[in-house]
Amino acid sequence: MRPPSPTPFLSCLLLFAAALGAQAPAPGTTPVRAYVFEHVDQWTHSALATDLLRSAGARVAPLPLDRSPQSLAADLVVLGSFASEHPGYAGYMKQYGEDLRQFVAAGHLLVQLTQADQVEKVPPFLPGTHAARRDDADAAAVAVLRPQHPLLRGIAPAGGALRLSKGRTGWETFAEQGGFEVVLAAGDARERPVLLEGACGRGRLVLAAMAPDKQDLGVRDDGELAGARAAFAARFFANLVAHAAAVRDGTAPAIEVTPGTLPPLPFEPGSWTLAVLPDTQVYAQRYPGLFLLQTAWLVQQKGPRDVRFVVQLGDVVNDNSHAEWRNAYAAMRVLHGAIGYALVPGNHDCGPGGDASTRDTLLNEHFPFAEHAAQRTFGGAMEQGRLDNTWHSFTAWNRRWIVVCLEWGPRDRTIAWADEVMGRHQDHLGILVTHAYLDHDDRRFDHTDATHPQQYAPHQYRTPGGVNDGEQLWQKLVRRHPFVLTLNGHVLGDGTGYLASRNDRGRTVHQILANYQFRALGGEAFLRLLEFLPDGRTVRVKSYSPLHDRYLTEPDQQFTFVIEP
Repeated sequence: MRPPSPTPFLSCLLLFAAALGAQAPAPGTTPVRAYVFEHVDQWTHSALATDLLRSAGARVAPLPLDRSPQSLAADLVVLGSFASEHPGYAGYMKQYGEDLRQFVAAGHLLVQLTQADQVEKVPPFLPGTHAARRDDADAAAVAVLRPQHPLLRGIAPAGGALRLSKGRTGWETFAEQGGFEVVLAAGDARERPVLLEGACGRGRLVLAAMAPDKQDLGVRDDGELAGARAAFAARFFANLVAHAAAVRDGTAPAIEVTPGTLPPLPFEPGSWTLAVLPDTQVYAQRYPGLFLLQTAWLVQQKGPRDVRFVVQLGDVVNDNSHAEWRNAYAAMRVLHGAIGYALVPGNHDCGPGGDASTRDTLLNEHFPFAEHAAQRTFGGAMEQGRLDNTWHSFTAWNRRWIVVCLEWGPRDRTIAWADEVMGRHQDHLGILVTHAYLDHDDRRFDHTDATHPQQYAPHQYRTPGGVNDGEQLWQKLVRRHPFVLTLNGHVLGDGTGYLASRNDRGRTVHQILANYQFRALGGEAFLRLLEFLPDGRTVRVKSYSPLHDRYLTEPDQQFTFVIEP
């Protein structure tokens, strides 16, 4: 490591660190054990995290690149600024990225300081419940959103803004986040996170678009700013050590999750799209033009957005009538030969007048089985000649995907069939599509739960042959196989829901509800777009209407999640 040359920043830093280090730990406290992975990078030619942690009273050692972090007696792991440019970083993350997640979940603190977006846009150790993506934007000043946060103790400015450099107080800031508490942010609308904390299991994960471990930010700063930066660095690392002890001891304050990034995010080139059409029943009954508008728009966007597949979530029609099914077929037929698609029957698609008192549906009379099966994505059906239960496959992200589409209130024999299909496709990433699964309270329907409302649950209907609700599907099918996503409609309330659950293999399954039927015109043509970004991990959820050319940007309509490898 090339020793740093004397600068106003370094001189001030040594003074502040010495002053903080002189404050002895409270009697009886256990010193924090920290491991550091830092790199003397091409931008700043410095690496000071180890010295700053020691000055704050921590016991510090280099992070071993040939050992799992779970094997270390550590309270804190710090990945220094631009560590991702170290020759050993990529190999370490490939071998121990999952172990870092487990290290956090076990009750420890993991901190990653700023990285170059050209090298690493998305941290490779994020749990599936969290998302964050960097880009190249810097910020001279950042807003303090959580002045009482433990990491800002004693350094949050009274004016609500922090300025430590003429151009790089925030360095390689985040373009979006999901699942984190945003502590510092840049941008006119405070839309660019700079310091974030997330909870995973019993531990914490901190991401920063700042470089308090570097003496030079690559811009010419005056002595006053260098002094402010040195004071911030010394206090920040002292706070970091104290916070690591609180996480270890279970006394850290609770996370207050910040809603996902707003306003609407543009489509990122190189992404591919899974399109979702929730509950089209009112369109089929009264506004068939809106149904046609949705599918025609998707065909138009096939190239620009790389639309790989379209799923319809059930309640295709409202009254299970011939006229409605003719409208539905005319709209969905637009996709044929252009984009692979699948649909599932909902309760309104079954029984006289759509009352679900029988499993009789006109779906198979109006959607020719042979035509549907001719799609390149079509894999098979539970019953030859019927589209009530089907599976499809396609390739994206250089992975094989399987979409399993199940009937309204799946019967036990339907689950057995799906179990057999998934058993033959263990190398695929699975998507389960069924009409009723997740409720708008972010819980799976569960007829044995007497505490939470079960309105609209499958067991509340007269459907014959036995039904399975969301919890039963989870226990009997989803948790046992490589599903990463479930999609359903059906539910009113606010028409949205999200739940992340760990399956039996330790992978996160993202369970999503979307329904717009209660809006004007039966939904105003809103549909869900799941954009799978080029990093092979990040998924953006968007709600868009081709009628209004408008996105919904509430946190439950636009958010990001990560699919684990």
